[in-house]
Amino acid sequence: MPANQPEISVIIPVYNTEKYLRKSLESVLAQTFKPLEILCINDGSTDSSLGILKEFAAKDERIKIIDKPNSGYGASVNLGIEKSSGKFIAIFEPDDLLDKHIYEILYKKAAETNLPVVKCNFYNMWEDKKLYKKSKLFSKCAKKEISNPAENLKLFTSHASVWAGIYKKSFLTENNIKFLETPGASFQDMSFTFKVLASAGQIALIDKPLIYYRQDNAAASVKNPQKVFCVCDEYDELTKFLEQNPDKKALFNTQKLINQYNAYMWNLTRIDMELRKSFADRFSGDFKVFYDKNEITDDFFKSVSKENFMLLVNTPEKFYEKFKNYTGKKQIHFLDKIKLLIKKRGK
Repeated sequence: MPANQPEISVIIPVYNTEKYLRKSLESVLAQTFKPLEILCINDGSTDSSLGILKEFAAKDERIKIIDKPNSGYGASVNLGIEKSSGKFIAIFEPDDLLDKHIYEILYKKAAETNLPVVKCNFYNMWEDKKLYKKSKLFSKCAKKEISNPAENLKLFTSHASVWAGIYKKSFLTENNIKFLETPGASFQDMSFTFKVLASAGQIALIDKPLIYYRQDNAAASVKNPQKVFCVCDEYDELTKFLEQNPDKKALFNTQKLINQYNAYMWNLTRIDMELRKSFADRFSGDFKVFYDKNEITDDFFKSVSKENFMLLVNTPEKFYEKFKNYTGKKQIHFLDKIKLLIKKRGK
């Protein structure tokens, strides 16, 4: 390996993030781990983001800019992976902030364990309020630093947090793990994360929070018909992935279906009221197919209400009437019930 070849390629998909971009880039350049390649994929920004990238690239030769027409988050990250030259891939979103030791700590753990995936915990950040809350990601989903996803299905219910880890590039390439290239930046971490967990025999988890995840208003996706159905595209991709990998389907299909049902339910209860009927129809149609193929197992109903599910597949109009008005406190209460069912199933 050439002396100047980077160990980690940090891929930063950039689209109109001028408000936060300088501070985010400064947190990358402040890293104590120096052998980095910083690939900034400008996805057709219409604000001053490209100018800011050029400003920083002039100061540090590790920054490389790829400027392209807008094609979405998934396409940007995939292009970054394709063009990267590092042994490991990191994904960083340009409104978040990094602890200056994150890549040093992740890389050291990867070298010690020789595992394809190492992830750390994170803080949920409300910067304006100066509020930083440690995620309960690992306390809820993993008790050990080294975990086998096939033996700990709770990992599949945790926050995707694709930006809180490093991935061996050869692992992603050999398993053909990419982001689905759907419009915008909605839900595109779902299928990527599931594929990573289903393909990695073991992963390393570091409970210390090393990244600050900005909590922004995601309301833009709740009224956009194109984005509303992106969650369906992600699970269509996972269905295809498991069909192509029967060994993985045997291990993970029920968990995929549980995740899909919960994600569809969450999406149904958050989107604009005018779009709920059409999404409920899609929800029913997708799960009717799985039900007719006898893929809905007893284990599925350990996490999903059988009564509600049978309404969904047999009398979808009654299901829609029951859940069409779940908003606000009702929605939160309903999602809390889902989390409780997942917790009980994991015991």
